[in-house]
Amino acid sequence: MENEKIIEGVLQEFAGLARHPRKSGHEKEVSDYIAARLRQLGASVVQDEVNNIIADVPATKGYEDVPLTIIQGHMDMVCVAKPGRAYDPLKDPITIKRDGKTLSADGTSLGADDGMAIAISMFLIQQDFAHGPLRLIFTVDEEVGMTGATHLDSQYVQDAHYVINCDSESVDVICVASAGSVHTYFSRPVSWQEAEGTAALKITASGFIGGHSGETINQGKSNAIKALALVLQRLHQAGISYTLASYDGGDAANAIPSLAQAVIVLSDADADKACQLTAEGEAAHKAVYGAVETTLSLKAEKTDVPEKTISEADSRAVVQILNLLHFGVFAMNQHLPKLPDLSSNIGTIHIGADSVDIQYFPRSSSDARLQEMLLSLPVFAEVTGFTFKASAPAPAWSENTHSVLTPAMTAVYEKELGRTPRIEAMHGGLETGYFFAMNPDLDIVSVGPTTFAIHSADESVDLETVAEVTRVIAGTLTALKK
Repeated sequence: MENEKIIEGVLQEFAGLARHPRKSGHEKEVSDYIAARLRQLGASVVQDEVNNIIADVPATKGYEDVPLTIIQGHMDMVCVAKPGRAYDPLKDPITIKRDGKTLSADGTSLGADDGMAIAISMFLIQQDFAHGPLRLIFTVDEEVGMTGATHLDSQYVQDAHYVINCDSESVDVICVASAGSVHTYFSRPVSWQEAEGTAALKITASGFIGGHSGETINQGKSNAIKALALVLQRLHQAGISYTLASYDGGDAANAIPSLAQAVIVLSDADADKACQLTAEGEAAHKAVYGAVETTLSLKAEKTDVPEKTISEADSRAVVQILNLLHFGVFAMNQHLPKLPDLSSNIGTIHIGADSVDIQYFPRSSSDARLQEMLLSLPVFAEVTGFTFKASAPAPAWSENTHSVLTPAMTAVYEKELGRTPRIEAMHGGLETGYFFAMNPDLDIVSVGPTTFAIHSADESVDLETVAEVTRVIAGTLTALKK
């Protein structure tokens, strides 16, 4: 296949997809479009109760005995617009722009994550190349709740042997495993009282790098919420009595916080000492994290005394639990270099009118390790007066050490592209974990074109890599007969 022909063909399918809004949780319209398009292309299509699409494509002649291969991606996208750009993600299409070798959108996120999986699949089933029986599975709500993966009928996975997931972000990587995770929540009722101190300080942890809590947790970063809690613990150990008027930080459970702020009320006599201790805390934190967190800042500044604070007992409990909860990597994988085996992120904290609420997000490449951690977390809640809740864990996808698919695809990379791909595992989560849980005998890889700034209005995709990954998938499907 010629690269330019592939690019033009894939972009034609992507343009059709981009005309249909597909915000997570609102996929009915785009699901209907995909189903109709696949039927037009000759596939046998099922649209399930949550609007997942399952489409079967028969084998080419002579390849009928090759085991069934699933090609999989998700149809929803993260919808973001630049400031001032009028955009209704429930109604407006994506306006795509081609700038040389790059595809982007006009002031919004592009949806290459994961619309390219669908466009590439639609293009491939129109081409004349040898392949075994195929099943295209396009799920809903991957970006928010994994609704499609959790509701997919296992019958569509049980009879398959191979899965090629197309939701990775670098053309030169074959991903062979991903982490499981679990959303956990700590909450404690708070009692508000009239502020008793004569001074107030706003303590700010800012300038932290932040980032994805799976992909970058092992890069030596700090966490703004945790750093602020260490400062408050330093004040406590110095004998300074204070109460909290606020404590806020973080944007999402799976994002490392780059900013956190707290307002404390204390005596006028202790205010200067608290500022000094905050400066000492900043210096100590830089000594540990400064090589990575080059712009971190921990500052205390005087502010107006608020009318109310939470009680001293509530204030102490907040600082205690934040110091007890670990941030970062607990253990590294013993077989795959640089891969964390267990990590956790303090994602958000907020003191509201009735309670203080914390989101804590552990990940592991081992379901057993994750379950072991879930046994200990309620203890932290118990000793600090918090309640603890956990969602259903998202399963891990473990590497298949006897994979046929990985070496077959590696050989195709070398033949088609003239270079050897990196074989890696990721500490983030993929839908492949749910497929693996339904059928542990599956031989799975994840690949994709090179994308940039996903989940942002600057999202783009390298079109040359779209052609490359399409050629690799086609070549691998042919090679599986051997």
